Amino acid sequence: SKTISMFFEQPKQLFFIYTETLNNFLSKYLNDGVLIPENKFYFMLIGLIILILIICFGILFYFRTVKNNYKVKIKSSIKENITNIESQEKLENVNQEQIEKNNNLLNTKKNEAGFVKNQEYLKLSHEGNAPIEKKSPRQKIQERDIVNDKKIEEKVEESISIFDRLRNGVEKTRKQLVSNISNLVLGKKHIDEDLLDDLEEILIGSDIGPETTLLIIKSITEKVERKELTNPKVLQEEIQNEIIKIMDKKYPMQSTFEKKPLILLIVGVNGVGKTTTIGKIASQYRQEGKKVLLGAADTFRAAAIEQLIEWSKIAGCEVLQKNSGSDPSAVIHETIQKGIVEEFDVIICDTAGRLHTKKNLMAELKKMTSVIQKLVPDAPHEVFLVLDATTGQNAIFQTREFKEATNLTGIIVTKLDGTSKGGVVIGIVNEFDIPVRYIGVGEQVEDLRPFDSKQFTESIFN
Repeated sequence: SKTISMFFEQPKQLFFIYTETLNNFLSKYLNDGVLIPENKFYFMLIGLIILILIICFGILFYFRTVKNNYKVKIKSSIKENITNIESQEKLENVNQEQIEKNNNLLNTKKNEAGFVKNQEYLKLSHEGNAPIEKKSPRQKIQERDIVNDKKIEEKVEESISIFDRLRNGVEKTRKQLVSNISNLVLGKKHIDEDLLDDLEEILIGSDIGPETTLLIIKSITEKVERKELTNPKVLQEEIQNEIIKIMDKKYPMQSTFEKKPLILLIVGVNGVGKTTTIGKIASQYRQEGKKVLLGAADTFRAAAIEQLIEWSKIAGCEVLQKNSGSDPSAVIHETIQKGIVEEFDVIICDTAGRLHTKKNLMAELKKMTSVIQKLVPDAPHEVFLVLDATTGQNAIFQTREFKEATNLTGIIVTKLDGTSKGGVVIGIVNEFDIPVRYIGVGEQVEDLRPFDSKQFTESIFN
């Protein structure tokens, strides 16, 4: 018993030393330096221990709740994506069936109406030898149905060609990204660290950008660690889902219903297709029946004014111009004045291409914005930065510099059809939280398309 007593003696002494020290500390701040009575002190000590335990358990419970909620969100997101994919497949099947049905119906009605006979009749009419024939009500109905079927067929073909043009436009990007991922997972049975490292290199090589690549890899790694993702063959689908989450952001765009005139300021470096893009946007507004005015404020580049005038003729809109070398801000001022007085729906202001590294030229943008705001305080309503997709990561650097110089509200990415670096669009949206408003996938006016994040992602992966 003596040995047992000696064994407990040392811990006992340490306990009293520590409690005495703690009592002195608490007495100093809570009892004006007077030692707290022993029974009261132990009561306080027990209460403090219980409080610490409650806090620890509360923190543990909070993190477990957050973790469980995160798991639920991930699972629901995966289910939702699967449902969307299944719905898309069903819709495509329905569209294909509808196209076949329309074709069959069209052929039937052509036969019933004597399509060949009508063609011969038209030929004779052109030669002036056709007899005057009175059409029966039934023939008129048949011909009208044929015309309606042709219209339906044209609409279906048009909707298909829009997606095909977009898909063809990002062909090089798709080969760079999807083909490499397919080759990477070929023959692999497990997702390991080496595979994830190779996947990271592929994403960076597609010009998605380091920051966005790390975000995607982090999400995939967490799913692998939680055993939610084990099959390498579904990696492409997971990457597509992550990109959809990045791109699927809703950004309201100003319209002529809210603002009149709607004032757009177009900025960007030289050679990105800025003036051509302005002409295409003007054409699209004119097709909607809007009255459009262009401001030729790129007074430094040779032939810039002439190029904008040519586009104004194509689009069927007016342009305000001054002599080459004139003050760009003065051109902007007169353009806005004319637009207000003559009640234009849309005013699009061209600006001189400037290097994003030239601080004095970037500062001039602020001056131009200030000139616009003197006439219309809440303008420009949209400031679009035009970027050349072929420049890859340099487009991200340009965005960063222009964002500091002016309040960018949208990005226009051109020349997507000529590069494998289309992934830069994903990096820009993720890093700067600025919407992509238009993408250019060809030379025609209709090849400058309003950006649809879901359609863009599907055109790359499907």
